[in-house]
Amino acid sequence: MNKTMTSIKLKPYFITGLTEAEGSFSISKHKDIRAKYGFNIGLRFKITMLTNETELIHLVKDFWGCGTISYGNNGTINFEVKDIYSIDKFIIPHFTSYSLRGIKYLDYVCFKETVDIIKSKKHLTEEGLNEVIIASKGMNSYRVFEKDYCPAHTLESNREYIAIDGDYVNGFIAGDGCLALNTNDVNFCRMSLQISQHKYNKNLLLSIANYFESPSKIYYHDTNSLQLTLSGKKLWNNVIFNHFNNYRLYGSKIHRLNKLIEINNLMLNNNHLMKVGKYRLWNPEIKKNIIHIWHSE
Repeated sequence: MNKTMTSIKLKPYFITGLTEAEGSFSISKHKDIRAKYGFNIGLRFKITMLTNETELIHLVKDFWGCGTISYGNNGTINFEVKDIYSIDKFIIPHFTSYSLRGIKYLDYVCFKETVDIIKSKKHLTEEGLNEVIIASKGMNSYRVFEKDYCPAHTLESNREYIAIDGDYVNGFIAGDGCLALNTNDVNFCRMSLQISQHKYNKNLLLSIANYFESPSKIYYHDTNSLQLTLSGKKLWNNVIFNHFNNYRLYGSKIHRLNKLIEINNLMLNNNHLMKVGKYRLWNPEIKKNIIHIWHSE
């Protein structure tokens, strides 16, 4: 990591948003013939990203001041915290103060309950172990939903409501967002921010759309996932660029954001257009320059 990166301290809500997108809480059983009931309980908080986010993962580790970093066989890098001391001292208090907003919040609740069971030594009893096993079977992909989920603290009508935070939004974008530019002739240079999520996180996507003051519709990307697309010149100039000016984005996606800012500057005051008869058309040199900027390394 270079000196600039090591001087950066990620914001707490950025960590929460990134966890919402790329993090997980898990409870596992490990066989151990020395244990009273033949197995031990293991806990793990984990954030997994592609290796192009190595610098960001190191910033995540620096934020927590604990945990380990490892590389997967499929081009991924992982940050993990497994020891009960660090989980209890750092992970649990953080997510109590800076809450998750989607279906992952339920995984955190089960995770926290298990930490409480272990701290009280109740996991050394058969009853306590059964509670842990039941909790683990209702987490992550094992959880069954009957409808879209929405935690009470994300509902404006609830007295526990917590407004969505700009750093949270950026953490979420750093994980699951896509900054795109259309370079085809039709709708050339149309900028978009795309976010895909599991279908049960519809309310979370709606809250992000509302944050950006966008009436954009959320539609099915495939059977189990939804996509939110934020596009349009006015929306970008009046809202989205202002957001990124007020809240810093981290990770590899900042390179695309910088390209979009550079491209947008070329179009200020309609400098990208030239008059041809009664019409105003794209200046071919500026169009060529935009394509070069977008596809450059």
